[in-house]
Amino acid sequence: MKNTMLAFAILVVGSPLMAQDHYGHAPSRVQQSFHKDYPAEKDARWSQSNGQWHADFNDHSRQDRGEMVAHYDHNGRHLDSHIPYDPNDVPAPVVERTRTRYQGAQDVRYTRIEHPGGNSLFQVQLNLGGRTRTNYVDEHGRDRTYHDRH
Repeated sequence: MKNTMLAFAILVVGSPLMAQDHYGHAPSRVQQSFHKDYPAEKDARWSQSNGQWHADFNDHSRQDRGEMVAHYDHNGRHLDSHIPYDPNDVPAPVVERTRTRYQGAQDVRYTRIEHPGGNSLFQVQLNLGGRTRTNYVDEHGRDRTYHDRH
């Protein structure tokens, strides 16, 4: 009976620790890539979905982009980073394009998507007539195609 109780206690206490270790930390090659991309970051919160690893953190680099999420594949390749933007900080052509194209839209949210070595774009999420829409535009407000798999 004592052995059963001891085994149960170890299982109850140890399970969250094992789950945290498995789900709370990305594989070393993913973490190495992250630290190469964001050397000033020490407190990333890791999660995994769709075969990808996601680091949620506050950027403390010289750019100081605030809250962001960096996405990596299982080999440590940096896919992109998503940075929520305050509407006041979004480039005027992006806001103007959204305003003219989606008149009457509500709950407009802007997220800047940065690609390693590539051009950035904005994800525009909004509610129009009770339906949620997502559109992608470059910094000049031109429509872009993007397959966001996160």
